[in-house]
Amino acid sequence: MRLIPPARPRAAGFTLVEVLVTIFVTAVGLLTVAGLQAASKKVSYETAQRTAAAALAQDMVERIRAVSSNALVSDANKATYLSSVLTDDATAISSSTDCASSVCTLSQLAGWDLRQWGQKLLGSEEKIGSDAVGGLVSPTGCVKKIGSKYRVVVAWRSFNNTQAQLETSESGYDSCGTGLGRYTDPASGTADAIRQYIVIEFV
Repeated sequence: MRLIPPARPRAAGFTLVEVLVTIFVTAVGLLTVAGLQAASKKVSYETAQRTAAAALAQDMVERIRAVSSNALVSDANKATYLSSVLTDDATAISSSTDCASSVCTLSQLAGWDLRQWGQKLLGSEEKIGSDAVGGLVSPTGCVKKIGSKYRVVVAWRSFNNTQAQLETSESGYDSCGTGLGRYTDPASGTADAIRQYIVIEFV
């Protein structure tokens, strides 16, 4: 009688193709997660910058209101107080008198307030070692009087192209910080295309 050998069991496990497909799908998933995390950090940073800009603009609004509440201060002197523009070189604003510890004239107070504000824009209140880290990216602060309204504007450098934020023909547009060369989009070369700004107007 002839004996028939038993059939060999089929090998179980993954083929090389299956392993490669699994690695590919996993890699795509990890790259997607990394991309989402990077985008989330960018949005979070932009939000933090806008929040800081709003707080800094409000700080100057309160300084102006404190001066404007003095009935003895003439409108002409108020206008002089408001007609200053700050760039990121806050040290360019001279203030020989420390108005925090001395009685100042309106002109001295304006210089003191603007210098203090400029240093806040640069983040001088928060430092790591000797480096200011609490400010905005390439900030510009503008204090204006337009008609009967006061206007405080804080501009800064954004990651994103913000050219569509407001065009020059639209209501609410402000040119604070334009033409300085610091808000040029490195990708397109468009001037002031990555300028972000916030405006607070009050009477």
